[in-house]
Amino acid sequence: MKQSTVEPDLIAANKLLQDLTAAERIRWAVETFGRHAILLSSMQSSASVLMHYFHSMELENEILFVDTGYHFRETLLLRDEFIRRYKLNIVTLYPELTPERQERKFEKKLYLFADGQKECCRLRKTVPFLSHMKQHGRKLAMVGLRRSEGGRRAKLSPLLQDPRTQGYTLHPIFEWTDKQIQMYLEEHDVPVHPLHRQNYPSIGCECCTTPVAPGEDPRAGRWRHLVTAGDEGPKYCNINCSDGSGI
Repeated sequence: MKQSTVEPDLIAANKLLQDLTAAERIRWAVETFGRHAILLSSMQSSASVLMHYFHSMELENEILFVDTGYHFRETLLLRDEFIRRYKLNIVTLYPELTPERQERKFEKKLYLFADGQKECCRLRKTVPFLSHMKQHGRKLAMVGLRRSEGGRRAKLSPLLQDPRTQGYTLHPIFEWTDKQIQMYLEEHDVPVHPLHRQNYPSIGCECCTTPVAPGEDPRAGRWRHLVTAGDEGPKYCNINCSDGSGI
């Protein structure tokens, strides 16, 4: 796989990437970083789109999936379906501690407490991801975040520097709408997480995800148990550097 030896200029790269298609952005990433460009997949609808792109473009680059030990069974089954149907190079990462060992260490279920949720997400999502990136020299992570999701994501640019890896994060479908996502999935008959059809627009760990009611924010079902009066509660797990305050 051909790889450029020159680090991209962020301003110039964003200017270039702004007007490219999703496929062209992915191709740019692979041509620039070779096998060190990977896809981080949550197994949600936007990730299904990007995984299908990897298949249609015949890419062998890694697709990283972090198994927190708390996922819905449907999430794990969807991962397996993508492996079977498309023969993708999906690499499953695991936290150092099992859920049971973590609970014994901290003497509580971290995710049940406001002061423990961030540490739980860090240990079970961010650490395995960053450890793999650093250990294998991966320099760019593609993710399915989009501006239409709102919040901090409304400010997304195509390419972002990630100081945690001394590399970059690419948002190949940053300008796509929910309708575009749905149209792509239907047109190409791509497997979709079944919980999306059961009022779960945003899906994380089973213990921290609930369905949303009509009119609620799409992320209202995430960490609902930690919402208190006058406080919206946590919004992101922060595995994506794009969700930090620096964008």
